[in-house]
Amino acid sequence: MDLSNHELLRTQVYEYLRAELRQGNLRPGIFLSMNQLQKQVGISRTPLRDALLLLQAEGFVDFLPQRGIRINEVTQQDIENMYEILGALDSSALLSVFDKIGEREIEEMKKINEEMAKNFGDHEFRPYWDLNTAFHGVYLKFSSNAPLLNQLSIVRQRLFAFGKEDWSLKMKKMNHDEHLKMIELIAGGDAIGAANFMRDVHCSINF
Repeated sequence: MDLSNHELLRTQVYEYLRAELRQGNLRPGIFLSMNQLQKQVGISRTPLRDALLLLQAEGFVDFLPQRGIRINEVTQQDIENMYEILGALDSSALLSVFDKIGEREIEEMKKINEEMAKNFGDHEFRPYWDLNTAFHGVYLKFSSNAPLLNQLSIVRQRLFAFGKEDWSLKMKKMNHDEHLKMIELIAGGDAIGAANFMRDVHCSINF
């Protein structure tokens, strides 16, 4: 199997579903047929099914007999579970690469966090989410654990790209302040403190 082509097809289906959700043409919980998707996405049935099976394994959709493909909702319990996973994975990655984080990375994190603060009043969520991903990417780029990074990416997508996009101003400010604390701990060389804060505070449901 050509994995690069497989990934391209999955991305094509994923981006189609996201665009339809953003435009209000699809809602979480509704059902689609393979024929409908095949016609709308414009790829043949076999690669389309393969792409959908990957999305099902990642929790984005479900195949239900006689009913079709359901676009999954992200429930409050899903959110709590995913934040727990996010905290465990991100804190583990942070610990493993901590010694590689230098002054340049700390300054980069500060600049990204400042840009996030400028975005507080923007009603379009995607730019804020992209900056949030970039903030964590400053240190995650040092990790060579590809499976861990892949799982982190999937969880982040479900939380922030495929799930709800309704962060309030209070949540954005809280996220910004927690980033400042993380920067402080990292700059102070406190690896355990930074990892614990990531897991127990930054990725906890406290809003």
